[in-house]
Order: sequence, then C-alpha cells, then structure tokens
Amino acid sequence: MKKLLLSAVISSASFCVFAQTPMWDFESWTGTEPTGWISENELMIIGNPQSAFEETAPANVHGGAKAMRLLSVTMTSPVAGLPNPIGLAAPGKLVSFAPKFGMPYTSRPATVDFWYKYTPAANDTAEFLITLWNSTTDDTLGFGYWKTGATVNSYAFQSVAIMYNPAFSAELPDSMAITFSSTKLFNVNNTMCLNCGKAGSTLWVDDISFSGLNTINENLSAEGVTLFPNPAKEFINISVDELTDAYSVTAYDATGRIISTTPLSLTTNGMKMKSGRINTSVLSSGLYSYCVVDKSGASLRTGKFNVVR
Repeated sequence: MKKLLLSAVISSASFCVFAQTPMWDFESWTGTEPTGWISENELMIIGNPQSAFEETAPANVHGGAKAMRLLSVTMTSPVAGLPNPIGLAAPGKLVSFAPKFGMPYTSRPATVDFWYKYTPAANDTAEFLITLWNSTTDDTLGFGYWKTGATVNSYAFQSVAIMYNPAFSAELPDSMAITFSSTKLFNVNNTMCLNCGKAGSTLWVDDISFSGLNTINENLSAEGVTLFPNPAKEFINISVDELTDAYSVTAYDATGRIISTTPLSLTTNGMKMKSGRINTSVLSSGLYSYCVVDKSGASLRTGKFNVVR
C-alpha cells in the first residue's frame, strides 16, 4: 500500500525522513512553530495570517507550561494544492521553501493518544490522521483517523486506534506522519477537500503519546501461493498449497482499501490445494496486495500482484 494517504493530507507537499524528533509535549518551540513541526505559518512570508500558536495560558495547557493552538484561517495569498481555509500542523521541516512532512519511526503502536480542546465554527470538524510506512518497500503499513465537531471546553483525552494492513503484517515501518487540523480536511470518502474548512475554529493539542504494540508476524510470506497470470488484466487465479485453514483472499489497493474478497475452494483435480479467481477487470494499472486468511480473518499468507492495461 503506497503512501497515497500521506499525499492526501497536503497534495502539494512532499515527504521525507529526517533526523529530528518532534517535541510531543510542545514545551520546545522554534520561532512560531513547535520544534520539529511545520504549519501554515511558513506561508506568512507571502502575507498569510498565522494559524499555529504557542499556547501558555494555564487554562489552555494540559501538562507542563505550553501547548499547541491551531486556528483555522483564510489565506489571503492562497497556495495551489493547499486547503483554504487552513489550520493544520504536522511533524516536518521546510526544505528549499517546500514543506517536508514525516519523521523516522520504527515501531507498530496500537494507538496514538493525546489531549485536546476544541471550539469549532458552525458545522466544522477537527481532524487527525496518522500514517506509518516503510520507505524501502514503499508500503503503507497502518493509519488512524479521528474527527469531532463537538465543542470541548476542558481538556479531553483521545485515543486513536491504528489500523494495520494484514497484507504487510511482517513489515516494520521506518517512517511516520501525523497531522492535526482545526478545520475539516476530508470528504466522507476520505478524499481531500480543498475548500471544506471554515475560518475561526480553534483546536488545542497537548501531550501526544503512543501505547500498545502491534507485533509483526515473521512467518507470513507468499510461500505456497501461486498467482497466474501476474501481471493480470481481466482476472488473476490464485492457488494456495496445503493450507487447510485457508478460507478466502482479500485484495487491497494502494490506499489500503479492500477491493475484493474472494472465497477459496478445494480444487477438483485431487491435489491438496484451494483456489479462487480475483476479478481485476475494473482495476487500474498498478501494484496491489493480497492477504490469504482463515475463517476467523487471521492472516496466513501475504503478497502482491500487478495489473496492467
């Protein structure tokens, strides 16, 4: 699953792995931004208003002496590909005047936890997205998403579960990106909306942490699985050798969306194999992943296949 979810956060930005780790408690600031973070404040140089603030008022801080406050603002000098209104911040840095989002991270946490307060404009929502990926394999391993439109006047605890693609349960990430936004960023189908936000919404964030561990399964592989043809056009046949528990195969697109679930049945040629056919006729060209599972949904084998047009 490639890093398409990341590009949906800010379509005109790019991503990198960099050495500096953000300050999760927001006690350290560099200029107008938390140390190791980047926001729309970088666009103040072309006349846009400030949207990320160092919060020090005791009533607006959860722990320590500081928190981050995001205010959604209307850019007076809009930038192509960026939402407007805007009020977001993420770990990253500016490289040659281009925002670079991402940080090195090599664990598979179960949740990301934080404390927040929120004062929305009418019908607005605060939103949060986390994505973990492996830059060597170019696979996105997990993501989590949260939003709220409710006014929260006192700090509330929020735990966001990270969902991992079972097709990559044997991989560790090496990178992570998270984004907080004080205003709406996404449509209901998770595509980015460039003009859905509202100016005037305020989100306070403090004390970000991670908990739990989603362990890797080092035994998962494509061993015993045959795909033909691969690359595929109209269909791809999948055969699984001697996995009596194999029940079905789930295929995923590059964003981690399930595109099909195909039952597996015993072959009639007397061999100890189960097989099925994945319909690829409606799929675009590209790389897809699959996961063979048992009846309970536990992963047995994983791999990838290509579709060509």
